[in-house]
Amino acid sequence: MENKEMVMGIALEKFTWKIETFSKVTTKKLSSKAFKLGGYRWKIVLYPIGENGKNLSLQVKIADSLPAYGWKIFAYFRVALINHFEANNSIAKETQQKFNGGNKSWNSPSFIPLKEFQDPSKGYLVNDTCIIEAQIATSKDIAFNISDIVEVKEPEYLGISPLSPTSTHESKDDVSETELQILQHEHQGIGPLDETPSPKQVQFVPSAPPMYPHLSNEHEEVFLTPLAELIDFKSLEPEESAFIPLWEEVCSCHPSLVENQGKRSPRFILWAFLALGQVLHFLKTKKIRDMGEDGTMHLKVLWDELQSFGFDLTWLEPHVQSALGTKAYLERAHQVKNLRADVATLDIEMRKLKAKLAVEEIDLEVTRRHLAKVENGFEERDMDVVLGYGIP
Repeated sequence: MENKEMVMGIALEKFTWKIETFSKVTTKKLSSKAFKLGGYRWKIVLYPIGENGKNLSLQVKIADSLPAYGWKIFAYFRVALINHFEANNSIAKETQQKFNGGNKSWNSPSFIPLKEFQDPSKGYLVNDTCIIEAQIATSKDIAFNISDIVEVKEPEYLGISPLSPTSTHESKDDVSETELQILQHEHQGIGPLDETPSPKQVQFVPSAPPMYPHLSNEHEEVFLTPLAELIDFKSLEPEESAFIPLWEEVCSCHPSLVENQGKRSPRFILWAFLALGQVLHFLKTKKIRDMGEDGTMHLKVLWDELQSFGFDLTWLEPHVQSALGTKAYLERAHQVKNLRADVATLDIEMRKLKAKLAVEEIDLEVTRRHLAKVENGFEERDMDVVLGYGIP
């Protein structure tokens, strides 16, 4: 069933994601099934323990395969964590964003403190189930005309009614039935942004041009310049274009990367992000076995160059240092491998010797018994006595 609601003259389509058996989740990241609202496919990504284990973090991102540049979408959306008991206690964030090749996601790093979320009496996680609603409207041409800040506390204005733990909704195109996709691995994945306190009542952030969100204040979202406005993606070489998704991923989680370069010259910004892209691409594509002397030296040169551009790289440095320390690990791993091979060889030889010894012991025992049988009644004689012929 397709759910639509008019808010300030905007028709919002609704998708509801119901997550059951939440306590059994063991991964760092959960993703909803792709759903279609406003003509585009989207996903909601949930980080159950946030970045530091104190907050529930949430991300809305475009799930369609779109080009790296040459497109834009104005999206007005509202995301809410439903309160099972009191609709006016549901936590919602509403904003307007422009999505393009440099900005394909919106993040809320501190949607709600985990302590509050995990308390069943608060109404957000009841019977091990939580419900997240997403309402989205899109435009390809112009941004929506929305007042700067709107605070809504009445449930009827929110369009959210009290739900029982078993309630759910559907959206169109057979993508409304919620599906929990547990994403293993990826650590490779990048986590949510730094934590900030989450509002306890419904709050709507200011509408603004599409930017990388940085929630550094409880009452305000600071929007940053999209990466696509700093770098001309069309000017990149084919091998450099591979850096674009890596830039998007880290900039959505670490907005300071864009902030730090905002006042630099276009050429300097391009060099800075190319240096960043080289390090990210190296870490993304290389394996432990590649980190010999040459690989380690290559990464060290790239890292030293990147540090000169003034980025805040405290989030990346542990991963680089870990990779740089891989050479010592490889040397020790090689030594361990050789010693294990020696031990295995000696163990096999020892087993062979033990088996041979066991056979020899059996032969010895058989021979002893045969000897005892032959010696029975046998008298030894002096072998040096002359045989003689009867005459002394």
